[in-house]
Amino acid sequence: MAKKKKGPKRTPPKAPPTSVAIPGMTWSFDLPDRLKIAIADAVIVFSHIDCMVIESVWVLEEADLRRKKQIAKEHAADNIKFIRGIVEEHMQLDIDSTWDALTELRRERNLIAHGTWSVRFGGDTPGETASDPEGLPMVLWHSKMLESDHFVTAESFDYWRFDKFMKRARVLLNTFQQFRTMCEEAIAEEKASRAASSAG
Repeated sequence: MAKKKKGPKRTPPKAPPTSVAIPGMTWSFDLPDRLKIAIADAVIVFSHIDCMVIESVWVLEEADLRRKKQIAKEHAADNIKFIRGIVEEHMQLDIDSTWDALTELRRERNLIAHGTWSVRFGGDTPGETASDPEGLPMVLWHSKMLESDHFVTAESFDYWRFDKFMKRARVLLNTFQQFRTMCEEAIAEEKASRAASSAG
Protein backbone atom coordinates (compact mmCIF):
# COMPACT_ATOMS: atom_id res chain seq x y z
CA MET A 1 0.00 0.00 0.00
CA ALA A 2 1.44 3.36 -1.06
CA LYS A 3 2.17 5.82 1.68
CA LYS A 4 0.13 8.97 1.59
CA LYS A 5 2.30 12.03 0.98
CA LYS A 6 2.22 14.62 3.73
CA GLY A 7 1.52 18.17 2.69
CA PRO A 8 3.15 21.22 4.21
CA LYS A 9 2.32 21.88 7.83
CA ARG A 10 -0.25 24.55 8.32
CA THR A 11 0.37 27.16 10.97
CA PRO A 12 -2.79 27.71 12.96
CA PRO A 13 -3.99 31.31 12.82
CA LYS A 14 -3.07 33.48 15.78
CA ALA A 15 -5.83 34.26 18.18
CA PRO A 16 -6.90 37.90 18.15
CA PRO A 17 -5.49 39.94 21.04
CA THR A 18 -7.58 40.06 24.16
CA SER A 19 -9.10 43.46 24.70
CA VAL A 20 -8.08 45.17 27.93
CA ALA A 21 -11.04 47.51 27.73
CA ILE A 22 -13.53 47.40 30.56
CA PRO A 23 -17.03 46.40 29.45
CA GLY A 24 -19.02 49.54 28.85
CA MET A 25 -15.92 51.67 28.15
CA THR A 26 -16.37 54.15 25.29
CA TRP A 27 -14.30 56.75 23.49
CA SER A 28 -15.46 60.08 22.08
CA PHE A 29 -13.75 62.38 19.55
CA ASP A 30 -16.01 65.23 20.65
CA LEU A 31 -13.43 66.97 22.84
CA PRO A 32 -14.52 69.15 25.76
CA ASP A 33 -13.49 72.81 25.74
CA ARG A 34 -11.20 72.23 28.71
CA LEU A 35 -9.13 69.75 26.70
CA LYS A 36 -9.08 71.91 23.57
CA ILE A 37 -7.79 74.85 25.62
CA ALA A 38 -5.17 72.71 27.35
CA ILE A 39 -3.84 71.46 23.99
CA ALA A 40 -3.78 74.98 22.56
CA ASP A 41 -2.02 76.44 25.62
CA ALA A 42 0.70 73.77 25.48
CA VAL A 43 1.38 74.32 21.78
CA ILE A 44 1.39 78.11 22.15
CA VAL A 45 3.77 78.28 25.12
CA PHE A 46 6.25 75.93 23.46
CA SER A 47 6.12 78.03 20.29
CA HIS A 48 7.17 80.99 22.43
CA ILE A 49 10.14 78.98 23.72
CA ASP A 50 11.22 78.14 20.17
CA CYS A 51 10.84 81.81 19.27
CA MET A 52 13.11 82.89 22.15
CA VAL A 53 15.72 80.33 21.10
CA ILE A 54 15.74 81.66 17.52
CA GLU A 55 15.93 85.28 18.65
CA SER A 56 18.78 84.45 21.05
CA VAL A 57 20.78 83.06 18.14
CA TRP A 58 20.03 86.23 16.16
CA VAL A 59 21.41 88.33 19.00
CA LEU A 60 24.51 86.20 19.53
CA GLU A 61 25.36 86.26 15.82
CA GLU A 62 24.29 89.88 15.38
CA ALA A 63 22.57 88.51 12.30
CA ASP A 64 21.37 90.59 9.38
CA LEU A 65 18.01 89.96 7.70
CA ARG A 66 19.34 87.29 5.33
CA ARG A 67 21.02 85.38 8.14
CA LYS A 68 17.97 85.74 10.40
CA LYS A 69 15.85 83.99 7.78
CA GLN A 70 18.39 81.16 7.57
CA ILE A 71 18.47 80.72 11.36
CA ALA A 72 14.67 80.71 11.54
CA LYS A 73 14.60 77.78 9.08
CA GLU A 74 17.18 75.73 11.00
CA HIS A 75 16.10 72.66 12.94
CA ALA A 76 15.36 73.52 16.55
CA ALA A 77 18.02 71.04 17.68
CA ASP A 78 20.70 72.95 15.73
CA ASN A 79 19.77 76.27 17.33
CA ILE A 80 19.74 74.69 20.78
CA LYS A 81 23.15 73.12 20.10
CA PHE A 82 24.55 76.53 19.15
CA ILE A 83 23.24 78.19 22.32
CA ARG A 84 24.39 75.30 24.49
CA GLY A 85 27.88 75.66 23.05
CA ILE A 86 27.94 79.36 23.97
CA VAL A 87 26.67 78.67 27.48
CA GLU A 88 29.11 75.84 28.22
CA GLU A 89 32.24 76.99 26.38
CA HIS A 90 32.15 80.76 26.79
CA MET A 91 30.01 81.30 29.88
CA GLN A 92 31.33 78.17 31.63
CA LEU A 93 27.87 77.21 32.91
CA ASP A 94 26.85 73.61 33.49
CA ILE A 95 23.05 73.48 33.28
CA ASP A 96 22.38 69.94 32.06
CA SER A 97 19.06 69.93 33.90
CA THR A 98 17.82 72.78 31.68
CA TRP A 99 18.71 71.00 28.44
CA ASP A 100 17.23 67.72 29.73
CA ALA A 101 14.02 69.48 30.72
CA LEU A 102 13.80 71.12 27.29
CA THR A 103 14.32 67.79 25.50
CA GLU A 104 11.63 66.08 27.58
CA LEU A 105 9.26 69.00 27.13
CA ARG A 106 9.75 68.91 23.35
CA ARG A 107 8.80 65.20 23.30
CA GLU A 108 5.64 66.01 25.24
CA ARG A 109 4.88 68.95 22.95
CA ASN A 110 5.25 66.77 19.85
CA LEU A 111 2.88 64.19 21.32
CA ILE A 112 0.36 66.91 22.17
CA ALA A 113 0.63 68.65 18.78
CA HIS A 114 0.83 65.61 16.47
CA GLY A 115 -1.32 63.12 18.36
CA THR A 116 -4.97 62.30 17.71
CA TRP A 117 -7.07 63.12 20.76
CA SER A 118 -10.14 61.45 22.20
CA VAL A 119 -11.84 61.18 25.58
CA ARG A 120 -12.47 57.90 27.35
CA PHE A 121 -15.51 57.13 29.47
CA GLY A 122 -16.32 54.10 31.61
CA GLY A 123 -12.94 53.68 33.33
CA ASP A 124 -12.01 54.13 36.98
CA THR A 125 -10.22 57.49 36.92
CA PRO A 126 -11.74 60.48 38.78
CA GLY A 127 -12.70 62.16 35.50
CA GLU A 128 -14.70 59.06 34.53
CA THR A 129 -16.31 58.22 37.86
CA ALA A 130 -17.54 61.71 38.78
CA SER A 131 -21.26 62.37 38.93
CA ASP A 132 -20.86 64.59 35.86
CA PRO A 133 -17.94 62.82 34.13
CA GLU A 134 -15.68 64.78 31.78
CA GLY A 135 -13.76 61.69 30.73
CA LEU A 136 -10.05 60.85 30.56
CA PRO A 137 -8.04 62.50 27.74
CA MET A 138 -6.35 59.92 25.48
CA VAL A 139 -3.80 60.58 22.75
CA LEU A 140 -2.80 58.35 19.84
CA TRP A 141 0.32 58.96 17.72
CA HIS A 142 0.85 56.21 15.17
CA SER A 143 4.48 57.07 14.33
CA LYS A 144 5.47 56.53 17.98
CA MET A 145 2.92 54.09 19.38
CA LEU A 146 2.20 51.46 16.72
CA GLU A 147 3.06 48.04 18.18
CA SER A 148 0.86 45.49 16.41
CA ASP A 149 -0.87 44.58 13.15
CA HIS A 150 -4.04 43.89 15.11
CA PHE A 151 -4.63 46.88 17.35
CA VAL A 152 -3.54 50.44 18.09
CA THR A 153 -2.40 51.84 21.40
CA ALA A 154 -3.38 55.15 22.93
CA GLU A 155 -1.86 56.83 25.96
CA SER A 156 -3.76 58.52 28.75
CA PHE A 157 -2.87 62.19 29.21
CA ASP A 158 -4.81 63.46 32.17
CA TYR A 159 -5.08 67.15 33.01
CA TRP A 160 -2.41 66.99 35.70
CA ARG A 161 0.10 66.25 32.92
CA PHE A 162 -0.94 69.43 31.13
CA ASP A 163 -0.52 71.36 34.40
CA LYS A 164 2.98 69.91 34.84
CA PHE A 165 3.84 70.71 31.23
CA MET A 166 2.72 74.32 31.56
CA LYS A 167 4.58 74.85 34.83
CA ARG A 168 7.87 73.62 33.36
CA ALA A 169 7.30 75.41 30.05
CA ARG A 170 6.80 78.78 31.77
CA VAL A 171 10.05 78.33 33.69
CA LEU A 172 11.95 77.50 30.50
CA LEU A 173 10.34 80.38 28.61
CA ASN A 174 11.39 82.79 31.34
CA THR A 175 14.92 81.33 31.28
CA PHE A 176 15.35 81.91 27.55
CA GLN A 177 13.77 85.37 27.72
CA GLN A 178 16.29 86.34 30.38
CA PHE A 179 19.11 84.78 28.37
CA ARG A 180 18.21 86.80 25.27
CA THR A 181 18.02 90.02 27.29
CA MET A 182 21.35 89.27 28.97
CA CYS A 183 23.00 88.70 25.58
CA GLU A 184 21.56 91.93 24.18
CA GLU A 185 22.87 93.92 27.16
CA ALA A 186 26.30 92.26 27.10
CA ILE A 187 26.77 92.97 23.38
CA ALA A 188 25.59 96.57 23.80
CA GLU A 189 28.04 97.09 26.67
CA GLU A 190 30.90 95.60 24.65
CA LYS A 191 30.13 97.89 21.70
CA ALA A 192 29.96 100.93 23.99
CA SER A 193 33.29 99.96 25.56
CA ARG A 194 34.95 99.59 22.16
CA ALA A 195 33.56 102.93 21.04
CA ALA A 196 34.87 104.61 24.17
CA SER A 197 38.32 103.06 23.68
CA SER A 198 38.43 104.20 20.05
CA ALA A 199 37.42 107.74 21.03
CA GLY A 200 40.06 107.84 23.76
